[in-house]
Amino acid sequence: MGSLSPVDSPLEYPKARRDESVVDYYHGVPISDPYRWLEDPDSEETKEFVKKQVALTESVLKTCETRENLRARLKEVFEFERYRVPFRQGDKCFFFYNKGLQPQDVLYVQDSLDAKP
Repeated sequence: MGSLSPVDSPLEYPKARRDESVVDYYHGVPISDPYRWLEDPDSEETKEFVKKQVALTESVLKTCETRENLRARLKEVFEFERYRVPFRQGDKCFFFYNKGLQPQDVLYVQDSLDAKP
């Protein structure tokens, strides 16, 4: 990356518990899935693991000299209005719109292409 400061001490990654009891069979072949527990985003164990991963990532990224410049540039590049092509379903017209930095497009409905959404 080039813009990260050298790490003073070795990074301490959070321990991920291995559950050797989870095995699936595909076409008769046993496939171990020791980290299946991480697939449940609502479990307290997964939340705690993710929290520790985020803390580790942030501890490294905060040393990045160009992080704020990159964040500002990305914001500048993505901050513009976006309309998707309208489409008709039944007697209504629909389109997606994003005013710039919204995390998701918003679906609008109109009675006609000239009507107010």
